[in-house]
Amino acid sequence: MFTKVLLLFIILFYMTNDVNGCSCFGFPHPQSQVCSADYVFQGKVTKEQFIPGPPDDTANNFAIWKYTFRIIFKIKGVTEGVGEEVVVQTAGNSGLCGVRFTVGKSYILMGRKNSDGKKTIGSCDFIRQKSSLSSFQTTYLFTRGSNSYNLNCRRGCNKINPESKGCKYQPGDDKLDICLAKNALCKRRRRRCRWVNNEKCS
Repeated sequence: MFTKVLLLFIILFYMTNDVNGCSCFGFPHPQSQVCSADYVFQGKVTKEQFIPGPPDDTANNFAIWKYTFRIIFKIKGVTEGVGEEVVVQTAGNSGLCGVRFTVGKSYILMGRKNSDGKKTIGSCDFIRQKSSLSSFQTTYLFTRGSNSYNLNCRRGCNKINPESKGCKYQPGDDKLDICLAKNALCKRRRRRCRWVNNEKCS
């Protein structure tokens, strides 16, 4: 009985995702994503491996893609050194937020670890190539001083939302959200988190 209920749930879940796709909401600030991610690094894809599900899994609901990345720069949650390799896995079905990478290209990833400690990534997570970042984002991600996302996360500037006192972020105002995401840093100043470089976003 339990198996039948579980199978029905999986079928309904897939049907919902097949119709609606993987839905991502708004433009979360990169600093929020750094703060909430289990790992953050820049790496180059060296290998792609497809692990199929059961024979009757024609929609690849239980399949996974495994990608091997050679680390170029590590920011958070990575024990391997620069030049070493890590494996990141993603769902085999795009309706379940699976994402594909190109072997030979470099990406910046901010993702999660599953219950087994394996690194996972989905299409709603932060996935960028360095060339797509603004100059401010590059500085905030790749420096380690007071103007870095990572340090300010550790200093408690991790609440970038409508309830934040110093770094308000209003989901739904796409123009403002994108401007803040490209330019502003939520920085600890005088015992309080405040926006810096947000003047053009008012």
